Amino acid sequence: APVRIALPGEKTSNPGNYSRWQCVGDFEYLERTKDRACVFSNVCLNTLSKGFAFFQRQGIATSPVLYDHRYGRQWNFQQRRKNGSPLDSDFLHLGHQQIPWSPQKILGPLPQDRRTLWGLTALSAPSIGRFNVGHVAFEEALPLLVAMSQLGVYTPELRILRTHSCRMLHKNGPPWLTQQQLVQVCSKLEAAFLKPLLGRHNTELLTVDELAAKHAKFKWICFEQLLVGGSFSAFTHEDLNFGKEPLVHLFRERVLVWHGVDPAAIPSTHKILFVEKKGRRAIVNLDEVGAYVESRFKHWAHVCKANLAELSFTQQFQMLSSTTIAVSPCGGVSMVLPFLPDGAYAILMNYMRTFSFKDWFVQRREEHGECHGCSWTMEAELWRHVRHVNKMYYQVWSHSDFQGGQPGRDSAVVVDAERLGSLVEAALRDMEPY
Repeated sequence: APVRIALPGEKTSNPGNYSRWQCVGDFEYLERTKDRACVFSNVCLNTLSKGFAFFQRQGIATSPVLYDHRYGRQWNFQQRRKNGSPLDSDFLHLGHQQIPWSPQKILGPLPQDRRTLWGLTALSAPSIGRFNVGHVAFEEALPLLVAMSQLGVYTPELRILRTHSCRMLHKNGPPWLTQQQLVQVCSKLEAAFLKPLLGRHNTELLTVDELAAKHAKFKWICFEQLLVGGSFSAFTHEDLNFGKEPLVHLFRERVLVWHGVDPAAIPSTHKILFVEKKGRRAIVNLDEVGAYVESRFKHWAHVCKANLAELSFTQQFQMLSSTTIAVSPCGGVSMVLPFLPDGAYAILMNYMRTFSFKDWFVQRREEHGECHGCSWTMEAELWRHVRHVNKMYYQVWSHSDFQGGQPGRDSAVVVDAERLGSLVEAALRDMEPY
């Protein structure tokens, strides 16, 4: 328990009458909201305005919220120029979309007209328009688990409160999906990766509006603990992933258990799985390569292929639980492979970017550090920190490695069967007991 000592001669209030907060991250720059994760105690949601309030003692010295290098001490969570602040900024952001969030300070104790939700609640925002396994699993769900661990409030009984529902994403998803398809994909991903973080007593994902409507007879809904913020850029800022290796493994365990798959199960025979994908980033000659691998290794392993998008996530995890080598295109379709058994192998297709004549001389680097004509691994920023899966990379070096001779981040790959076979054999040999 934290230090709590009554001051001699001072009148004290009952514990829980006021709000508290504890954070990790950057407190030296007002605008660095994405570098903070906080747990608030006894903050409340106004069921009418849908705003959050922080109830503070009055008439006493209080700690600053921030110590900005340029503007000095700041006492407000929300900064607005119209109120005399040096710039406009909120205290935290929610999700990959960086939705700003700040509680409003109110002087005085918690209101009497309130309903209290006990335990830990996490405020979470969907990654609008980023509908694949990687973004939802590792930039929405995993950050909640990481923030719990960082702040010392880890619990298997988390309540997740969403800023909005899948039904509100109709204008922000990929153009090739209809509104109904968007809702279905979003709901499927939420159920697969967010619900495993819920406990036995918290079985539904509610939005702020739905929670307010559920308790509409109260003006305020107060939270014993409210988790807000975190690091939501797993694929663009590798420095945010250092040290998360055990938490990625824990997340794998939580997800698999929720889907009824034993996370400790180890296959006793080999299965080589080819992940099938159509369109961009696909393996163009998948049938040819699969037939080659089967003919070469059929005495050692069962070889199969599957279009994972046609399966439920429970079926996908069950299939992966008996897989020892998975061969996959890069991108979102590969991001289910961190749920492979301990010690299994993932062979990941690389991609290549080419730049203009001018860029050739300046070695222009994109957001992932790519260079002209280099073989690059998509999601490498996260894959480097998935410790329980062995990674192999099918590298690409020339225009002939791509469909139509056109390299690119989204180009389909033409695989050399013998070169892939050498990786498969090395993986099989490495899994021998020696």
